[in-house]
Amino acid sequence: MKRNIVPLLGIAFVVAIVSTGVFYGLFAGRMRSASNELPGQTIVVAARDLDRGTVVKSSDLAVSQLKGRLKGSFSKPEDAVGATLLERVQQNEPLLEDRVASRDPAVGGAAKGTVPAGMRVVSIRVSESTGVVNLLHAGNKVDIQAVLEHNGTSELRTIVQNVEVLAVSPQTEPVPGRQPAPVLTLLVRAGDADAIALADSGARIRVALRNPLDDSAPPRHALELASVFSGAGSIPSVPNVQKIAAETHPGKPADPSSLPFDHPIQLEVRVLGASPAALDELDSKLNGPGADASMRVATFRPGADIDELVKELEQKQELEIVSASKLTAGVGRPISFHAGSSPNQFRVQFSPEADSGGKVSLRVKPEITLQRGEGVETRKYDVDLPDGGSFLVTGLLRSQRDRGVLDRLFPGHSWGSRELVIFVTAKARKQLPASAFAQTNRGQ
Repeated sequence: MKRNIVPLLGIAFVVAIVSTGVFYGLFAGRMRSASNELPGQTIVVAARDLDRGTVVKSSDLAVSQLKGRLKGSFSKPEDAVGATLLERVQQNEPLLEDRVASRDPAVGGAAKGTVPAGMRVVSIRVSESTGVVNLLHAGNKVDIQAVLEHNGTSELRTIVQNVEVLAVSPQTEPVPGRQPAPVLTLLVRAGDADAIALADSGARIRVALRNPLDDSAPPRHALELASVFSGAGSIPSVPNVQKIAAETHPGKPADPSSLPFDHPIQLEVRVLGASPAALDELDSKLNGPGADASMRVATFRPGADIDELVKELEQKQELEIVSASKLTAGVGRPISFHAGSSPNQFRVQFSPEADSGGKVSLRVKPEITLQRGEGVETRKYDVDLPDGGSFLVTGLLRSQRDRGVLDRLFPGHSWGSRELVIFVTAKARKQLPASAFAQTNRGQ
């Protein structure tokens, strides 16, 4: 029996050796072959140690081969030449797109992860749009609104439109005096960054999600709560820190929507930045003497085509229309144009008034308040225009020490040596009965 077992053990041993050889020959060979068949990639590496801020030259680069794929790498040295290093790179270390910046758009993707020229990245807390925020993700486009409560009234303003969302995250650190709110990181124009930061610090921020194909940016205006219900407010086209408010006389009902317009007057108010040459041209069309350093309201002579003159001065770049608004006022229903905020602000009030014979005139009351050291200075003017028509309000800011106020009243415009001028066209509108006015209001 023992003699039969020994040959069998020998045969089994030989079979095991043969099987092992066959396995390694078939499978291990294929594994080595598969490893050798991995796709290779040419990548650009640093030829020497390069410090942060280095502007890359061709002599700083070398080429290396890599098995597999390295995302974000350069394949040719010429693609990276001229880029600026955002981080230190050691010798033979791959050069990656998110570690360099370039002004040359031909540098393929070299600016990824950096802020484009002329843009800023800002973060805001969104307090009242939780439902919309839950729909947002990187790449969405939104409008940013600010809501401010002041002296018992609420005012809403669209700050910026069509801005890109970079990230959405919950608030990670508590802010004293504020409820927890999601944080949006946005890519905005440099000129909008300050306005967004100021609104985020002093107002409640809301967001409105846009259609991804909608890149329009129509003029937006500030809204007060009363104007939502009255429908009789103004529709400014390009306002800056500006509000329009209907004002009622003492003894009248407090709700503006309950009042019909008595002898309504349509007012087109345009804020102009006029050069000295443009101001001389406008003065030459006015009734009375030319403008001096005093505030005044002056009408244009009959037959003067002022709209055409304004267009010509615009084309010559002697004049800029900073903002334009359309207002409606009536007897007992004055309306005001405001710009700026305390302590530097101005207002022009328009008050239609009727005499005993039913003839209507327009009383114009410009007023400007400026900070003077620790106090303020207020200058006022009051004039009655029997015929309405077109007129200018000038002399608001003629002192050189007040030039900086223009940038605060209407930021984002180049004032230089230009003067602030208010150009108003007043036209009487058809009288509507109270019932018709009330129905129109409800419809709005």
